[in-house]
Amino acid sequence: MVSPGLLKSAVVRGVLARLVYASFLAAVFGVSAWVAFSRFILGRPLEVPDLVSLSVPDAESEAARRGLRLVVEKARAEYDDRIPAQMVRLQLPAAGTAVKSGQAVRVFLSLGPRTIRVPDLAGLTPRTASLALAKNGLVEGLVSAVRLVAGKGIIGQGLEPGAIAQPRTPVDILVTRGLTETAWIMPDLIGRDFERVRIAFEARGFRIGGVKEQYYEGAAIGTILRQHPLSGHPVTRKDALSFVLAAREPQPGSS
Repeated sequence: MVSPGLLKSAVVRGVLARLVYASFLAAVFGVSAWVAFSRFILGRPLEVPDLVSLSVPDAESEAARRGLRLVVEKARAEYDDRIPAQMVRLQLPAAGTAVKSGQAVRVFLSLGPRTIRVPDLAGLTPRTASLALAKNGLVEGLVSAVRLVAGKGIIGQGLEPGAIAQPRTPVDILVTRGLTETAWIMPDLIGRDFERVRIAFEARGFRIGGVKEQYYEGAAIGTILRQHPLSGHPVTRKDALSFVLAAREPQPGSS
């Protein structure tokens, strides 16, 4: 027969064992719940994929495959010389960033390379043409010069006016310097009457520049003593002709 003391001790041990087991189960449940809650709140760390240069459908598929959401910022599309139009040019967060599952990845699209209409450069000087090209985002290319027609300025360009070009495209230009200036050989005018020489040269489009007078014994008044250019030198209509003429003999006492 079991004594009452032993029976009571066994009952106490049984109660304690059940309490310990219940406490263990509670602890396990608590830890499991905390782990599950942490995973639910924090999510499994994910790496953002590289979406640059992808189309929107391809970027959405790649983001979904990684457990992420794609948000397209259509209002912030910009020109990009490297990325084709309607492709992703920028993303936030950047590729390789660690994020939570379900986080949104914002992408910005490209409008493609910026296109420019080539301006009409006809008649401009090389300087003003270069400024016009720079203003439109283009650059001056090869500059060639000819003497084919009267006047000066640009008579040809490598890209037609109104043509579509990309930024920084060089545009070649052709400039005319006007007709080649004809040169004559300066005749010997020493001793000739200046008035007759002046009339003859001005009638042919030459310019008379400085005219001075100097007394020279034996020379007729108004005859040419010296000339510039000298005899035998080339002269064009752009050159100014200058002369020194024979003057009257100074009178004694004259200033």
